[in-house]
Amino acid sequence: MRKRTAAIIMALTFLLGHYMLAQPALLKGSWITPEQDLIEIRNLGRDSSNVLANKLMQEDYFHLFMLGDTLSFQHIYTSSRTQFKIEYVDRYDLKVVSYDKSSLIVKPVSELSKAYFQNRPLLKLRRKEQVIDTTFVFEKLVYHATQAWFSSTVSLQLDNHKNLYLEIDNGFYGHNKDLATGQYMAVLDDSTYTQCITILQNSSIRTLRFGDIEVKDSPEITLIFYFNGKRKYLKSTFTPRVAKDLLSFITWRLQTYADLKPTDKVYELER
Repeated sequence: MRKRTAAIIMALTFLLGHYMLAQPALLKGSWITPEQDLIEIRNLGRDSSNVLANKLMQEDYFHLFMLGDTLSFQHIYTSSRTQFKIEYVDRYDLKVVSYDKSSLIVKPVSELSKAYFQNRPLLKLRRKEQVIDTTFVFEKLVYHATQAWFSSTVSLQLDNHKNLYLEIDNGFYGHNKDLATGQYMAVLDDSTYTQCITILQNSSIRTLRFGDIEVKDSPEITLIFYFNGKRKYLKSTFTPRVAKDLLSFITWRLQTYADLKPTDKVYELER
């Protein structure tokens, strides 16, 4: 009887591993914890677009392989010590304990992954796009970005009356190539404003942190949020992966909003 039970368990384990291997698409996307840990699954194999980040604000890119029920995030590299002829692999293995469409629980099982996640026994993550703070009541957003490489110097403010104000020094003509240096104003249409609120509610503003690492050749980003009668201030050259959607929206939707019109008004935006 015991042998039969053991055989059944082994068979189920084997089938589960193959089930996981056969359905990697179910795990694709970004998963986060309240502490700002992140697992971002993009592509399997030798594609270093996959990301791990921990609550200490460390972020790294990895190749990713699914080995049975284990997500094996790997750094694959060669060394001059062996004339670049031998590949070395650092494995950050996470065993999938359970998952569904909205939640993922993993267990760090390799020495590197255990250290990366501070020896916590389990990571309980939720799919990022489903983490919506419906209690977040937007009042005002102020944004500043210093110039870096071929980017513009930008200051921007949006309030809860949909009023958008933009100052730009666009000598480098990046993605704002049709917008000359100066001041601009607009009133957002309902669709764009609603999308902005959705992204804010999905950006974990209450717990969002920026890193204190100086990243050379990156713009210094300042974000000031007013919400629910509170104020939150963030400023750094290191912005975490969990803020990517919000910063992309500001850069590619607000800064390039089609109805921006030149204005002679100059506002002293909070810094």
